[in-house]
Amino acid sequence: MIEKFKKVSFTAVLVSLAVTLVLHLSDAQYALLSGYVFLILWSLDKVFLWYFNFDFGIASQLTIKKDAPKILRLAGLIFALFVLYIGTKGILELPAT
Repeated sequence: MIEKFKKVSFTAVLVSLAVTLVLHLSDAQYALLSGYVFLILWSLDKVFLWYFNFDFGIASQLTIKKDAPKILRLAGLIFALFVLYIGTKGILELPAT
């Protein structure tokens, strides 16, 4: 069950990244909003992986293993929560049009 949710979560992040890139390249009106949504989904995916003690990657070459020291896993969680804060703050500050 958790493995399936993990795959669905990863797929949602990839789809939101693709939508973000397409909207930014086409200079669409909601491009910034889609970027913030991507940041939120990406960080929630990392929090989910941290909570269920899976390996999670913060960057393309930085993966925090499930058996890594707790302080390192906590640092990864704090970074993901910081990205979540940036995305949420960005959405809340967007002007309503």
